[in-house]
Amino acid sequence: MNKKVDAFAVVAGIAMVVLSVVLLVVALFGFWPVAIHGVILLIIGIVILLTLRQQEEVEEIKTERNKGHGGHKE
Repeated sequence: MNKKVDAFAVVAGIAMVVLSVVLLVVALFGFWPVAIHGVILLIIGIVILLTLRQQEEVEEIKTERNKGHGGHKE
């Protein structure tokens, strides 16, 4: 089966990693409390990028028309 990668997850992961690097550079030049947010964003961004292939497939919603049985009767 051909698995597709979620484009939004890739963009979000890359954006978080880039923003965290910017925050860590800002923390190095003076405002050190920003490093807390930078480290947290870096961890979340890396986790998102590492788990792209492990995401579950979304099943199609079964409606009355494509299910063939069950549901309410009118």
